[in-house]
Amino acid sequence: MIWVFVAIAAVIVMAVAYYTVARVSGRLAKTEAVATYDLSAATEFVHRGLPTEIAQRVRADAVALLLAWNLDHLRRKGVAAFGEADALAAGFARTPSESEPDEALDELLRRAAAEGVALDALDVVVVLELNAQYLESIGALGEQVEDV
Repeated sequence: MIWVFVAIAAVIVMAVAYYTVARVSGRLAKTEAVATYDLSAATEFVHRGLPTEIAQRVRADAVALLLAWNLDHLRRKGVAAFGEADALAAGFARTPSESEPDEALDELLRRAAAEGVALDALDVVVVLELNAQYLESIGALGEQVEDV
């Protein structure tokens, strides 16, 4: 007689587990993936895409530095976030504003000169353009996402 109760309990537990897994899987299938910027992957993508003459002048570490500075610029403009810290501070964040390409170019050239990194404007423009291609490839560019 006890085996009947054990069997019924096992069936109920399995049914509840199956329902829970199916429900969560269905909800996750409808959820859009969040684009996450990986600096090392972006650096590799950009450096691989550089034209030969620029790649000879601009090493991978300079590309990484430019991309990090660009992220910092975008964060200060309110259009990029660094994860949990920014999410927690969302109530204190500025309203996002558009970042003009010339503004980013000027800031990156200024920072490069201040750090003693020898770059010309063409190098920075090509890096920024390839970075935009990387952002598009990971799905970070597009329509503004509503609050989730």
